[in-house]
Amino acid sequence: MHHALQIQEILSNIFDFCSPPLPSAYYKKATSSPELVALAGTCRAFKEPALNALWRVLVDLSPLARCLPEASHRLVLQNMYSFTRPLTKTEWDVLQSYARRVRSILDIHRGLNKESLRTLSDHFSATGPLFPNLRTLHGLYARKTMPLLHLPLPSLVSLDIKFENLRLFQESFKSFPNHFQNIRRLVVRVQPLGLIPLCIKPGYFCRWQNLWSLDCPQLALDRDALLHLSRMPALTQLGFALSAALPAFDTPPLFSNLHRLKLYSESLQPTSRLLSQIQLPTITDLIAFVDDYPSREELSSFLAGIQTSSAGNTIQKLQLAQSFPCLERVPRSDALLLGFEDLRPCMGFRNLRHLSFDIEWNVGLTDSDVLTLATAWPWLEVLLINEEWGWNSQGGITPGGLVRLLQTCQSLLGLALALDTRGYTEPPSSEVLASFQSTLPPVFSVDVVDSSIKAESMPAVTTLFSGFAACSNFSFVPWRGGW
Repeated sequence: MHHALQIQEILSNIFDFCSPPLPSAYYKKATSSPELVALAGTCRAFKEPALNALWRVLVDLSPLARCLPEASHRLVLQNMYSFTRPLTKTEWDVLQSYARRVRSILDIHRGLNKESLRTLSDHFSATGPLFPNLRTLHGLYARKTMPLLHLPLPSLVSLDIKFENLRLFQESFKSFPNHFQNIRRLVVRVQPLGLIPLCIKPGYFCRWQNLWSLDCPQLALDRDALLHLSRMPALTQLGFALSAALPAFDTPPLFSNLHRLKLYSESLQPTSRLLSQIQLPTITDLIAFVDDYPSREELSSFLAGIQTSSAGNTIQKLQLAQSFPCLERVPRSDALLLGFEDLRPCMGFRNLRHLSFDIEWNVGLTDSDVLTLATAWPWLEVLLINEEWGWNSQGGITPGGLVRLLQTCQSLLGLALALDTRGYTEPPSSEVLASFQSTLPPVFSVDVVDSSIKAESMPAVTTLFSGFAACSNFSFVPWRGGW
């Protein structure tokens, strides 16, 4: 064996390439890597790094049963196991030898039934941490998982937790700083879905001095909690729901190190009011989600609030999205029309790289409107206008306007715009298409929003997009929204 293969760090880097891709773990059942299993049994030098890679991420807790002799457990439901007898000391040692390798759990609620979870918590409450090196945890905080989650997790820094119901949240969240003392990233959700007016006392956060990311999309923080969060020097990402009853601040809170802010509200008015009262001197990403149809006055106040908060000086990503309904809707013939004047205030955000507006308005932007807006953002990479709600109009950017836009904004990576192909029969010249070879980015996509490409324009449009594809990893995305 080569001497390099006796160095654990080198083996760990090699074996990481054999691990299953993490995104698939969220959507597929738990799988293992046969390559890592084979490597673990190849020789003594390979065993430890291969097992570390194999156990680094658990999709659920079922491997804790499946690593033991078959006589110790049985399958009670699909991928749900139960211990059938008390475990021996040797079996507990085997289980702990694997559990200490776990760094991330994607769903602590699945894989073992309630009785088996109780068995684990009873044993390890007396013997020490079950997962001493666990750093990332996702799961449901329920009566079933509560005993296991109250075990020591000394290395945990990232927690994404969903509470089974509001009552359990109210009973348990105040004790979280005692159980998870080193948290840096916290995501909190509550079932069922919906905005929950909640006043979280500042003391709940005071022991998380290293908290750098907090996201609670269904929980409305009160004024005192926001003031406390503004004084936390490590906090750089914050997301929370807004209550319409949020009172005014006596002294505007200054979030001096906040880079990313996500706001969730029923309407745009509370978001606008909050932005007009706080200071965000270092913000780069501002994302607002609303449920109700915004008025023109609310949109104007929202953009004005961004300027008042000082966010307009540093903002790079601005996203406003209205919830898209699950039920079918009729065409919005009487909806407001999003035009150039509505978006003109955004031209003051000179550092903008990503602009996304998706609201229940019709869109009336033309070539000149889009090109004028784009000239204000020299580093623009993403421009998405009503990607889900659609434009519901006969207009849109023409293929010629699209070519000029790409020539103007050479950093563009993705677009979502309506395409107006009426009368378009002459594609760009070969010289123009050749010019894109040096300007189009390696990956580029155009999402054509609710556009009807005329039959007489199809050859010219095909030639245009074929020219893009020859210069870049180009993707053409049909509209996936609808009424």
